[in-house]
Amino acid sequence: MNKTVLFLFSVTGLLVVNNLFLYWWFFEFDLNLFLSNTIGVALFLEAFLLMLLLAYYFKHHPIGKYKWYWLIILSLLGSLLFALPFYYWLNTKDKK
Repeated sequence: MNKTVLFLFSVTGLLVVNNLFLYWWFFEFDLNLFLSNTIGVALFLEAFLLMLLLAYYFKHHPIGKYKWYWLIILSLLGSLLFALPFYYWLNTKDKK
């Protein structure tokens, strides 16, 4: 996969998606309002479970020297849009 495409998706996930989430978390978060938003809860749960599913896949089918748990760490630090391309890039950067 083109390294530039991976970089662009990763930067978008870190700078756009993650910043929107952090702004919402620190300035607009209301647990009752969040729990009453069925679509929001479903999307949040889906992203979290997809992160776990992808980590499980990479645990059993590693793509490089960086272990599967780095995908979880990167996802929690940023977003899945940041973590997945960055994790793939980390594991394939030395391969030709």
